[in-house]
Amino acid sequence: MATAAKPGAGTAVKTDAPPVKSNKKWIIIIALILLINGGVTAYLLLKPHSPASDGAENAAQTAAAETKPPKYIALGTFTANLIHEDSDRYLQVAISIKVSKPQLEEQIKARNPEILHHVNMLLESQRPSQLATLQGKEQLARSIKAQIEEVLDLRSNAPAKPSTNESQQTKSGIEEVLFTSFIIQ
Repeated sequence: MATAAKPGAGTAVKTDAPPVKSNKKWIIIIALILLINGGVTAYLLLKPHSPASDGAENAAQTAAAETKPPKYIALGTFTANLIHEDSDRYLQVAISIKVSKPQLEEQIKARNPEILHHVNMLLESQRPSQLATLQGKEQLARSIKAQIEEVLDLRSNAPAKPSTNESQQTKSGIEEVLFTSFIIQ
């Protein structure tokens, strides 16, 4: 008797398998990707920097420009009669102003006679005992600064006792009043 052969046992069954694809297609795709990446990289490296792309660098340059060294403006030498009951007392003082805003120099020169008038009036209202201490001299410097700020319209009104508030100093641009000579006779 003849036995039937089992399929798959020793006989090869032919199936319709797709043909093997070539690797050329993948090589072309990878080459195109590398070429595009190389082109973009070259473009980014060779293009000139625009100011908008350097935000942090521009901020640093702006901050450096704003921190310019202060400017000193000499007001001159003042001689004033001091208030004293027993005898005549005089004050001779040379005053300079330290400013952080360069445009203030022109404003001070334009309003110089008015500034000098206010400083003279303030000096002549002082007593020798007030000016004998360091605190008295510092108070006089703050008062002169307040008078100059009022003349230049840097403050709305002249306070009776000027504050030493740091934000007011930087806002007005007048950093401090300096006495380069201070003589009481």
